[in-house]
Amino acid sequence: MRQFLYNSFIVELLLLTILFASSGLAMSKTRDKKKNIKETKEVNICDILGQQAPIYCYCNDGLHNSSVVSCLVLSKFERTDPMWNYFKSQTQLEKLTFTVRQLDSLDYVPDHLLQNLKNLRIIVFQHGKFHKLASYTFSNLNSIVEINLSGNMIVELSNYTFEAMQNLTFINLDYNRIFEIIRDTFVNLPNLRKLNLNHNNITIVHDKAFKLLGSLQELELSNNQISVITRDMFYGLRNLKRLNLRGNRINLLGERSFVEMSELAELELDQNQIKLIRERAFDSMRNLQRLQLNDNQLTSLSPNFLAGAPGINFLDLRDNFLKTVTFDNVKPIMTNLYEINGHLYLSENNLICDCKLTWIWGLRNETKNTKLRDALEELTCFLESNNVTQKINREDRERNQPPEISDEYVDNNSRDYDNEDDEAESGGYFDEPDDENSSNFHIKNNREDRKCCIKHLFDLKVEELPCPQREDLMASEQPSSRHENARVGSSWFSSGSISVQAGQSVLVASLLLLAILFFT
Repeated sequence: MRQFLYNSFIVELLLLTILFASSGLAMSKTRDKKKNIKETKEVNICDILGQQAPIYCYCNDGLHNSSVVSCLVLSKFERTDPMWNYFKSQTQLEKLTFTVRQLDSLDYVPDHLLQNLKNLRIIVFQHGKFHKLASYTFSNLNSIVEINLSGNMIVELSNYTFEAMQNLTFINLDYNRIFEIIRDTFVNLPNLRKLNLNHNNITIVHDKAFKLLGSLQELELSNNQISVITRDMFYGLRNLKRLNLRGNRINLLGERSFVEMSELAELELDQNQIKLIRERAFDSMRNLQRLQLNDNQLTSLSPNFLAGAPGINFLDLRDNFLKTVTFDNVKPIMTNLYEINGHLYLSENNLICDCKLTWIWGLRNETKNTKLRDALEELTCFLESNNVTQKINREDRERNQPPEISDEYVDNNSRDYDNEDDEAESGGYFDEPDDENSSNFHIKNNREDRKCCIKHLFDLKVEELPCPQREDLMASEQPSSRHENARVGSSWFSSGSISVQAGQSVLVASLLLLAILFFT
C-alpha cells in the first residue's frame, strides 16, 4: 500500500513538471510572436532610407506623431506595393503631399490609402500623370477639406469623381489639360466654397454642370478656351460671389447671361475678345460691385448696359476700341463713382474729343477718390476739328510743345468716327493693321487729308470741344456727309428764291412810283 502511494506521487510530480514546461514554452512563443508583431509595426513611412525604395518621405514630427508628411516619388510606385501599408502608422496625419520627380512614376490616385487615413484633411499631388480621374476617386472622405490636383496632366473628369464629401471646401484643378466640364462631376459637396479650373483647355462647360454646387462662392475659369457662355452654364450657383473668366475667347455677352448668379459681387471678363455687350447682359446683378472688361475689342456700349447692375463701384474699360463713353453709359453707377471706393478706368481707348465727354469734368471735380481723379486727368483723346486744331497748334508752339503726332501713330491708332456701327460689326479697327488689302487700311488712307492730334482731355476747354450737330448730345453718331450736303443745297436754294422775290418787289415799287409822278 505504501509502495502504491509512493508511485502515485512520482507520477503526479512528473505530470506537473510536464505541465509547467508546456506552459513556459507557450508563453515564450507568445512573447516571440508579440515581439515580431511589434517589430513589424515599427516599419514606418518616415523611416525609410533604402536606396531602392520608390518613395522617400519627410515627416515633421517623430515616427508616429507626424501631422504633415511630404513624399518624393522617385521611381515607379505600383498600386500593390506593400510600402503603401507603411502610412498606416501615421494615425495623426493631417496633410499629405506627393511630388513626382520622375515622369510616369505615379499615374493613379491611391484612393485605397486615402480611405485608411481617417484624420487626413489636406491631400496634394504634384506633377503626376493621371490623365483620367475615374468615378468615385474622391468619395466618402469626410475628414478631407482640401484637394490639390494642380499640374497633373488631367485630361478628363468622370461622373461622380468628387462625391459625398461633407467637409470639402476647396478643389484645385489648375494647370491641367481638362477640355470639358460635364454634369454630375461634382455631387453632394455641401460645403464646397472654391473651385479652381484655371489654365486648362476647357472649351465646353455643359449646361447645369455646376447645378449641385449651391454653396460655391468662388469659381475660377481663367485662361481656358471658352468662347460661348450661356445662362444655364451657371445654373445653380445661387451663392457665387466671384467669377473669373479672364483670358478666354468670349466674343459676345448675350441677354441675361449671368442672371443665375444674383449674389455675384466680382466679375472678371478681361483679356477676352468681347466685341458686343447686349443691353440686358447684366440684368438682375444688383450685388455686382467689380466689373473688369479691359483688354477686349469693344467699339461701342449700349446706353443702358449697366442698368441691371447699379451697385458697381469698380469699372475697368481700358485697352478697348471705344470712341466715346457717354453719360448714359455710366449713369446707373455715377453716384458710386463719387465715393471714396469708386474706380473708373478708360485709358488706352480711341476716345474722340467732343462734348459727349463733358461729364468727365464733373466726375473729376466731385469724386472723393484721389486715385480716380488722377486716372481721369491722364485721359487722352483724338481732336479732329481743323479750327480747334489750328488754334491749339498756335498755343502749343508758343509753349514749344508741338502737339502734332507722327503719321505712323495716326495710321496705327486713328479711327473713322463716322463709321462706328460698321466697325462694331467687324470687331475692331486694329485687328489687321499691317494688311494693305484690308478695309481698315483704305479707311486710314482716306483720312490723310484730315488733321488729327492727340491731347490730354483736361488740357482742352469744354467750350472748345466739337459737338455732334444733333439735338441729342448723348447720341453716338454724327450727321453723315450726304446729310450735310443736302442741308447746304437746301439753304442755297432758299437763298436764291428769296433773292428773286426781293428783285420783283423792287420792280413793282418802282412802277408804282412812276405812275404817281405821271398823274401828279
